[in-house]
Amino acid sequence: MRNPWLKGVSVFIVALIAIGVNVLGYMRTKESQEAQRIEQAVNTINSQQKQLEIVRSAIEEAYVDETQDLLQPTLTVTQVTTIENQLERLKVSAADFSLNASDLPSDAEKLSQEKTELQAQLQLIREKIDVQTSLTNLFTNETINLEVATNDVVIRQDVTLDEITKIRDAVTDLPGEQWATLMNEYLDYAEAQVNRAKALTKSFDEMLQDGIVTEAATYERYLSAIDSVTQVRNPELKEQFQTQLSQISEQMGY
Repeated sequence: MRNPWLKGVSVFIVALIAIGVNVLGYMRTKESQEAQRIEQAVNTINSQQKQLEIVRSAIEEAYVDETQDLLQPTLTVTQVTTIENQLERLKVSAADFSLNASDLPSDAEKLSQEKTELQAQLQLIREKIDVQTSLTNLFTNETINLEVATNDVVIRQDVTLDEITKIRDAVTDLPGEQWATLMNEYLDYAEAQVNRAKALTKSFDEMLQDGIVTEAATYERYLSAIDSVTQVRNPELKEQFQTQLSQISEQMGY
C-alpha cells in the first residue's frame, strides 16, 4: 500500500511544477508583449521624423526670411494653433509610450530633443503674434503693414496709455531687432495720437465747463486747439472736439 505521505509530497511537487510552468509562461508572455510594445514605439517614433520636418518647414515659413525675425504679415493665430496641434500630436519620447528612455534606441532621444526645440520656436511665434494682435487692436484700420511701419493708422477712441505700455513691455521681452523696431514705431504712432487726444480733452475741460466758456478760452488757445483738432484721426474724437470748438466760437464770436 502506497504511503499517504509520499502521495501528498508527490501532489505538492506536481503543483509546484504546474505553478512554475504557469509563472514561466506568464513571464515569457509579458516579456514578449513588452518587446512588442517597445518595437511598436520605436516604429512609431521613426515614422514621426517626416512629420517633424513638416512642422519645421511650417515654422520657417512663418517668417519673412531665414533670419526668423519678422513674421509673415499674412500669418494668423489660427495657422499658429494648427502647427502647435500638429506638433503636440507627435509621439517621439519614451514618456509618450510610458516607457523608460533606456528601452529605446539613442536616436529616439534625438527626435524628442528636436520636438522640444520646435516647441520652443513655436512658443516664440505664438508670443510674437499675440503681441501683434494686441497691437493691431489699438487701431481701427482693417489691416496694418506688418513689414514696414506706415503712419496711416487710426487709434480706437478708448485706447489708453496703459494699454500701449503693456504691449511695449511685451515687445521688450522678445527677441528680434527688426520686429521690435516695427512694433515700437506703431506704438509710438498710437501714443502720439493718445497724447494729442488727452491734451485736447484737458484744454477743452479748462475752456468749457458745463458747455459755458471760461476765462481760459483765449483766442490764442482757441486757434491752437483748431490746429490740433485737424490732426486728430479718430472720427468720433474729432467730432467731439469740433463740437466743443463750435461752442467756444459761438459764445466768443471767433
